[in-house]
Amino acid sequence: MLRPKYFLLIVCFFILAMHGHAHAQSDSLVNESKALSGRLSPKELRKGSFTLALNASGSGVNTINHSGKNWSLAPQVGYLVANRLVVGFQLSIGKSSQRLKTGTPAVYMIPEYEFYSVLPEIYSRYYLLDFKLKPFVQLSSGYNFQWGNEQKGSLEASSDSQNFALSGAFGLSFRIGRHVALEALYNARFDNNSRILDSNENLKYRLGLSIFIR
Repeated sequence: MLRPKYFLLIVCFFILAMHGHAHAQSDSLVNESKALSGRLSPKELRKGSFTLALNASGSGVNTINHSGKNWSLAPQVGYLVANRLVVGFQLSIGKSSQRLKTGTPAVYMIPEYEFYSVLPEIYSRYYLLDFKLKPFVQLSSGYNFQWGNEQKGSLEASSDSQNFALSGAFGLSFRIGRHVALEALYNARFDNNSRILDSNENLKYRLGLSIFIR
């Protein structure tokens, strides 16, 4: 039978051994957590990074009597003022056009037109998560400049328009490299003041590419 003092020593030994094992497991979990956090929180989304981006969209129609094209692109330059929060400048440029084909009957009275739109904007974007696939929301506002001409039969007229614009977008960003991400977004204009067809407003579904510079 063990004497009390030996029994106490054995108990103390087991307590110290269990404490050391638990401490080692704790350190391992912390290290794994930090490593995982590092993978899920790329430095490119940290405060102080820059972003260069471009999103675009297009559509077209081609019938027996007429054809039409619409395109819009928006280059962006941004700076992360806080983790996952980008503030910057974007320039949305778009064109809408429609033409009658040669030999179309005169009774086919649809207008021919060619309209341009240039919209300089300040934007802010917030990435909701740090994962490889990151949802984000974006707000932008600026002043819209439009001009072009329209012809219907023998009548031809030029027109222009200027108005304040406010837009909101929701999208997904998928990181394909350390500094590069593919993006898809839905952009909607909250204003309805444009008097001319505007591809920047009508082409809501957009694809893009972002480059992060640390």
